[in-house]
Amino acid sequence: MGERNLDRLITHSLESSIGLRGVREDDEFTLDIFQERKRTLRLKRFKYHIRTALSFSFDGTTGEIHLPVFDKEFHEYELQLIKNTTSHDFDEKSRFLLRSLGKFPFRLNGVHSFEAFIERGDVVDIGFNSIHFLRPHTHLKLSTEENLISTDMIRSPLNIMIEGETGTGKTTLAKAIHEESNRIGKFIHLNLSSFSPGLIESELFGHVKGAFTGAIVEKKGAILEANKGTLFLDEIDSLSIELQTKLLLFLDNHEVRAVGGSNAQKADVRILFASGTKMKKLIAEEKMRRDFYYRLTSGIVVSLDSLRDKPDKIRDFCLEFEKNNFCVISEELLQFYTECSWPGNIRQLLSHLKKKKILSGGKKIILDKSDYSLLEDMGHATNLENHQLKSLEQVKMDYCLSIFNKSDKNITRASKLLEISPNTLKAMLGNRETLSVLKRP
Repeated sequence: MGERNLDRLITHSLESSIGLRGVREDDEFTLDIFQERKRTLRLKRFKYHIRTALSFSFDGTTGEIHLPVFDKEFHEYELQLIKNTTSHDFDEKSRFLLRSLGKFPFRLNGVHSFEAFIERGDVVDIGFNSIHFLRPHTHLKLSTEENLISTDMIRSPLNIMIEGETGTGKTTLAKAIHEESNRIGKFIHLNLSSFSPGLIESELFGHVKGAFTGAIVEKKGAILEANKGTLFLDEIDSLSIELQTKLLLFLDNHEVRAVGGSNAQKADVRILFASGTKMKKLIAEEKMRRDFYYRLTSGIVVSLDSLRDKPDKIRDFCLEFEKNNFCVISEELLQFYTECSWPGNIRQLLSHLKKKKILSGGKKIILDKSDYSLLEDMGHATNLENHQLKSLEQVKMDYCLSIFNKSDKNITRASKLLEISPNTLKAMLGNRETLSVLKRP
């Protein structure tokens, strides 16, 4: 078979696998190696070369995996990420393909094969070794209970409302729900706040050619794009009253009429909503219809906690980052992070950790001056009660005192860590004592 025909066959197989739970970048896999301990790794490379050898080894830099066998016939395989270059939706249309590079097949879920796209949950056997491609861990919690959302709820047609501050993981959760729902269509993410009010109707429902100035071609619209799949409407609180009415009609009859069109089409789509604002406040301000609010919350409501409200999650997230990025975060830095407010929540924490990993130049991440800027971010104050508010000066004093105490109250050592002079530190500690005395009744 020619190379061009082989590429065409792979692309066709890739297209036919859309909607299945294919293994993707950042998914985990476990190596169950003969007479060795198990190892759980993450797919970080586009290509892995798997070959049998006399002993096990793994090189994360080259993606070379050696699995032990006990005969003189050595086998070679390749695990490669295949991207559909005709689509911009790489996340949905990228799959890992495992193929044999010789005359020996592998066993996929007990069946011999020379080439196959790998799905989450698949088990590949090579000799006495197994590769388990893991399903992603999802933490789906109801806002009113600590119980996990049941599989029946995830796979039901019920709409889901996700509430949470910016950076709490609303988009990640929505994708996880779609992945677990087994819906065969696409996952379409539409951030309503990123479009001008005049364009949102067209983005949602589509338009016919000539419907308005600039409509030179027909547009399908996000609802029909997500047919048989999931539509995630982010920032639903930014939708105008007029469009709330039109979307409410769709939620009732599941019919879509394009802008400028005369015919309605049925759409089988599951809708997930997200809001960073408490919607009852919008009702009081007459920015949201009451019946629209009741329709949004008539299904499942999920509330995501901020890191400020759940500081224990900060430590768990940091330890997960350690495992996935092969680094160690010092205990002092972990403690410091749990005392920060993180107004940007998980998104801010992840970005900061990635920056720290690069700046560290190694595998050990410690507390340094690049972390001090976190103390100056007081954007979270608008979400705090009056008695919780602190000035920036008070926050700095509290932090200096914390470093002073952790340095066994050694002024010289603490001032070096803070990169300030001993006299400046003494002055700040003195000012803090003065403030605390003034606050006493």
